[in-house]
Amino acid sequence: MTVTEILITLGAIAISGLVLHWLIRVLKVTVGTALRIALIVFLLQLFFGIGPDRLWEQAQFLWSQVASYLPMPSLPSSQ
Repeated sequence: MTVTEILITLGAIAISGLVLHWLIRVLKVTVGTALRIALIVFLLQLFFGIGPDRLWEQAQFLWSQVASYLPMPSLPSSQ
């Protein structure tokens, strides 16, 4: 093995390690967020009788209201 091949191998190992570390961090955050959302939905169902379908309807309504306040982009006219 030449010095160049060793350096390329070491660089590939370092990059692979960094990507794996990043992937593990993203996975931890994703699982944590999913568990928090599930806990909130469960507690709303348990204490107030509000189910996931009702939450989804309200979220859709909220975003439609937000979207109604945003300016609509105008398309360029082709003349």
